[in-house]
Amino acid sequence: MSKMVKYYKGDLVEYEILKLVDFYDPILRQPTVPVKFDTLEEQKRVAYLSFSLCETLGELQGLGLSANQVGLKERICAINMGSEIWVLINPEIIEKSETPTEYGEGCLSYPGLYLKLKRPDHIKVKFQAIGGQVVEHEFDGLTAVCIQHEIDHLDGIVYTDKISPIKLEQAKRKVKQNLKKMRAYASQQAQALETQEQIPQVEEPKISILPAAQPQKNKPEKFVYNVG
Repeated sequence: MSKMVKYYKGDLVEYEILKLVDFYDPILRQPTVPVKFDTLEEQKRVAYLSFSLCETLGELQGLGLSANQVGLKERICAINMGSEIWVLINPEIIEKSETPTEYGEGCLSYPGLYLKLKRPDHIKVKFQAIGGQVVEHEFDGLTAVCIQHEIDHLDGIVYTDKISPIKLEQAKRKVKQNLKKMRAYASQQAQALETQEQIPQVEEPKISILPAAQPQKNKPEKFVYNVG
């Protein structure tokens, strides 16, 4: 797909809807490289990556997306917060709860494969925002699990690495059935739209950044980010 543009802070930013790589693509096993903000070109690259990941995540309607899932080498991911999309650049977990909680995890790179994994359900993450500002933020529950899943991706780790071979094979046997259910649900949604049935509306996702001047410590400022 050709590049598109959005107007952001007085500039036109190029972005693309990116394609997911195959689950067995070697890039998913390669740790990503830190993102730099030193030069104007690097800053433009950050904007391109941020907007492209947000737009692609919105298109895929997923919970999270890392750069290497779409064939990019940089350490950056996008997280669907419900009414907002946050971009985490150079993220690292600096604190986590000691008691793990079990969640069912899926992955955009492996549709239909759901695995029950145990992870901390509370984490504190240090990352950079789209303007390069350093942020520390705490996350709980499913959002915390999603961020850990994406940071694993950025470290070259996939969720199938975290389960025994026997349990993985058991889960793989259910993939076709899960995909069938997913297609049936998508078909129902499409029919509902065609017949103009009422479907709950959600706010368009936003992207979270820090203000350029007089930022509050560790508190992102949000602005509306239209996806689609």
